[in-house]
Amino acid sequence: GQEVVTPILAAKTFWPAEAYHQNFHETNPLRYSFYREACGRDARVRQLWGVDALILEERP
Repeated sequence: GQEVVTPILAAKTFWPAEAYHQNFHETNPLRYSFYREACGRDARVRQLWGVDALILEERP
């Protein structure tokens, strides 16, 4: 296999997100479920984990 090399960079200015960005999956569960499906995340997890991915369907 190939070696994975991830550079560690110095932190830059951090800007906290506005309150409406926090816990999006809880405040907008329907929109979040559409996002998860549309971005391909759920399909990829199902591809990698198979039946074990069913656990994720119960969680945000």
